[in-house]
Amino acid sequence: MKKLVSSFNFSMYFCLILFFFYSTTCFSQNNDYDKKYITEYVLKDIRGNEINKMTLYRNGSKMKFVKINNKGKEDEVTTGVYILQDEQKVYTIISSKKITIGYKHSIDMSYVGMLTGVYIFELGNDGSIFNNRTRSGNVNVIGKDCVKYNIITSPDGSSDYYMYQDNLMLKRFAGTSTDGSTLEALSYNTEVEIPESTFLLPADVQFLDN
Repeated sequence: MKKLVSSFNFSMYFCLILFFFYSTTCFSQNNDYDKKYITEYVLKDIRGNEINKMTLYRNGSKMKFVKINNKGKEDEVTTGVYILQDEQKVYTIISSKKITIGYKHSIDMSYVGMLTGVYIFELGNDGSIFNNRTRSGNVNVIGKDCVKYNIITSPDGSSDYYMYQDNLMLKRFAGTSTDGSTLEALSYNTEVEIPESTFLLPADVQFLDN
């Protein structure tokens, strides 16, 4: 009997440790988020100067980021990042007047974040960075209540992410008070019609990988 009680106490102790570890390090994602919207982002330097703009279109399981550099000029370049969840693929399409090339990649939150600067938890947040320990309160961004995640705070700078509905990043700051950048949503519109053609890959794209 003593051995049985001892084993039971040890099991309870182990479960408590697991519960504490889970509650402080792991991430529980909210699945109640918008699935149809258009969001425009602006990237600015630390002095507030605009670097470029980007638009995110979403309709259900399909998303597309569009950024245009040198708009209206001879060397205009359009970059489109297509996220097709049903295919579990991310397509990056770069188009100019001379050529249209593309790359394929499996869906991954960090990969999309690297390409666009915008993080979307549903694409695969494993909780290693964005988790309960890095949450640091709620902040309003363009009228939307966002959860703030403070990833880095040090004398060398900070990295803060503001997630709407605990899924879509509406703002990010990275750097110091003298050197850094801010990517922030200018608008968030759910009352829109988004044509299915928005998410069709160009017919003439030349993919540089398999």
